[in-house]
Parts: sequence; C-alpha cells; structure tokens
Amino acid sequence: MAAKREPNLLLAAVMQQAGVSNKGLATRVRTEAVKIGLDISPDHVSVRRWLDGMRPHRDTIRCIAAALSAKLNRRVTCAEIGFESVAEVAEGELIEDGAQYPARSEQAVDLLATLTSADLSDSPALAVSTWSPETAPSVISGYLFAEPQRIQYAGSLSDANTDAAGRIRSTIRCFMGLDFQFGGGHTRKILLTYWDTDIVPALRQRYPEALARDVMSAAADAAQLLGWSAYDAGRHGAAQRYFVQGLRLAREANDRLMGGQILSNLSHQANYLGNFSEAIQFARAAQAATVGEASATVRAMFLAMEARALASIGDSQACATVLHRVEQAFDQRNPGNDPDWISYFDAWELAGEAAHCFRDLGQPRETLLFAGQAIDPVHTPARTRAFIDMVSAAGALRAGDLDQAISVATDAVGLAGALRSSRYLRYVADFHGLLTEKNAPHPAVRAFTELVRASYPTLVLPQSA
Repeated sequence: MAAKREPNLLLAAVMQQAGVSNKGLATRVRTEAVKIGLDISPDHVSVRRWLDGMRPHRDTIRCIAAALSAKLNRRVTCAEIGFESVAEVAEGELIEDGAQYPARSEQAVDLLATLTSADLSDSPALAVSTWSPETAPSVISGYLFAEPQRIQYAGSLSDANTDAAGRIRSTIRCFMGLDFQFGGGHTRKILLTYWDTDIVPALRQRYPEALARDVMSAAADAAQLLGWSAYDAGRHGAAQRYFVQGLRLAREANDRLMGGQILSNLSHQANYLGNFSEAIQFARAAQAATVGEASATVRAMFLAMEARALASIGDSQACATVLHRVEQAFDQRNPGNDPDWISYFDAWELAGEAAHCFRDLGQPRETLLFAGQAIDPVHTPARTRAFIDMVSAAGALRAGDLDQAISVATDAVGLAGALRSSRYLRYVADFHGLLTEKNAPHPAVRAFTELVRASYPTLVLPQSA
C-alpha cells in the first residue's frame, strides 16, 4: 500500500506570508524557469499537488524557492518550503555550478546566496570543493566576449533604496581593513553574515538601471572580498566560486576595472595553487579587459600577476620582460587617477611582488634585494612584513646564510602573532621544508621547528624534523 502523502504545511505557510495564490505562484515559477533556461510549465493544479504533498523535480523546487525569495525580498531555502532532502542535493549541484560563468546575472545572485548560506553552515559539499582549472577558458571567454543579457529593471528613484550601493561599499571597506590586519580567517564569518542578511536582499530589489548597476558593482566588490577571505582561510573551492560569480556581477554592472581586479585575483589564486597556465591566462585577461580604462598603477598590478605566474614556470626571460613593463607602468602612475582599491599598490608592494618572482626563480641575491625594498620600518603593516620576511628568509637560505635565514623567519613568526591566514601558514611550511631538507640536525633548525610547532599547533610538520 502506498504511503499516504502529508500536506506540505511549510510551503503553504510561506505562500501565505508572501501573499501569493496557487495561480500566482505557478506564474512566478514559470518566470524563474525562463530566466535560467528550464522548460518548466506548472499551473495552479501543479501547485495544489505540491501543497497536497507531491514532491516536484529538484529543478522545479529551485524555481519555487527563487520565486518566493523574489516575492518576499529575502532568501527562501528549499528546507523552509518543505523540501529539505532535495535541498541538500540541489545545494551540491549549485556549488558545482558556482565555478561556471553564468549566462544571466540573476543566476549569479542565486548562486552567491546558496554559496554564502552553505559557507555559513559549514556545508560539507562546499568544504570539500576544490579549484576547478577546467573552467578557466569558459570563464574568461564568458566575461570578455559574451553579450550581456541585461535584466529589465523596474522601479523609480522615489521607491528605490538609493543608498544601498554606498552602504555596501562603506561596510566592505571596514571588513577589508580587518581582513588586511588579521587575515581572512578572522573576517570570513562576519562577512558571510553581512552578505546573507544585507547584500542578497539589496540585489533582489528592483531599481532603475543606473542604480541597479551601481548596486551590482558594490556587490561584486563584496564578492571579491569574500573570495579573498576564503582564499586566505584555505577554502579554495569557495574562493574560486565567489570570484567567478562576482565577475558576473561586475559584467552586469559594466564595471570593467572591478572585472579586471577579480580576474587578477583568480590569477593570484591559480598561481598559488600551482595552476600556472591558468594564472597566466587570467592575468592577461585582466589586462585585455581594461585596455584604455586601467590607470598606470592598475596596469602595473595586473602585469605583476603575469610576472608572478611566469616566474612559477621558471621562464626567467619572460618574467624579466614583464617586470620591466611593470616598472614602466608604475613610473607613469598618477595616484589621482587610481581607484580606491589599488591604493595599497605602492613602491613597497611592487618590490614585494618582484621579491616573490625572484624567490620562485631561485635567484637569492635579487630576492634579498627586493625583499629589503618591500618593507618600510614605519608604514608596512606587521601582517605584510611577516609575509615578506618569509620570502626574505627563503632568499637568505638559498644564498647559504643559515643563521640569517632562521633569524628572519623567527622574526616573521613573532610578527604574525594571531594572524589567521592559511596562506601565511603555507609560507611557513614551505620555508620549513626548505630549511630541514639539508639542515635538520642543526640545533638552530631544531629550535625553529619547536617554535613553529608551538606557534601553529594545527600546522603539520614532518615528525623527523
């Protein structure tokens, strides 16, 4: 005997809250399906069946949740409308979709809402997600060449939230300061909550087109900071997905500089993860996307990302050529022409990028030279100095100065303090591996190993070290 269906009281309650009838919900679901290219045609009878306990296809459930989200101007989860088990499957699929460049900006909004919600709840599917290198060509071509499919915005300035973009930008600047000082692990959860409670509702509102673009641009800035905080915390699958969906928002906003910034972020992350070919592609795409619009400082930063990737593949000649172009662009800079977000890229930052290049090329003399130029005794934050000191320590070790290497690395550990950064731990682990490769029995090396173990209990070091 078939099990008796239980009425879906949760769906009924949300429909009542939204003030939609069976016919009205069916119309809205059809609209959401068209937006994402699905062939779904429910009517009022279909809705009656859902309320009676029939479980629709998971794509239909996604559209039901999206339709009610748009009506209520907040995120409605699948679980909230009585489809929890399907929601888990849909969440996993949407997480995978997050590495793809979406055709429509509202898909990016929905994907970012799913990603941030999953991240807040420590979703296992998101936690185990990894960088997807095979998506790089389609992401780049999607951003550079695909025709925008612009939403038809409605509304007027009188009923729109005209200050939404400004509030988002001001809040993001505060989060960015905390991220820069304490690392992505410190700010990630706070930023996720802000995205879920404030930015998603702002993106779901209807605005006049110019205002809508401004909100999209501010949200793209927030998405790229989400990506950086996830990257810094070692959650690389999440980071890539935040960057890619933020890139789609930047495209909708027609904010080419923001798009270039996010492409350079993807280059940085790809290089860090060993995907050097993709890193070169993303860096060059950032340059191509901003021709005629990027300031000299922005051009220098994008070129520096290309140089970093070329150094990683050991192409010293190409790296030197691009570094020369970096210097030429930087010499032409006029801070008055720069966007606010590039203000960090000063002469010290430029020297730090060069130091990283020469470290990866195995050229210790140049590494030490530029690492020394990358630190200002007064202005360089402790977090930045800790990173540069680890680069300098690697240079000293390759130059054969064991005592200097350990001394500088020890200072770096002290400077880092409570820094919550997976990237920084990687720097420490890489230097430690290089240090113990030939010097493990040395008393000073053993002492440094004990310092690292005491300072970073979660960092796994070889037992023989």
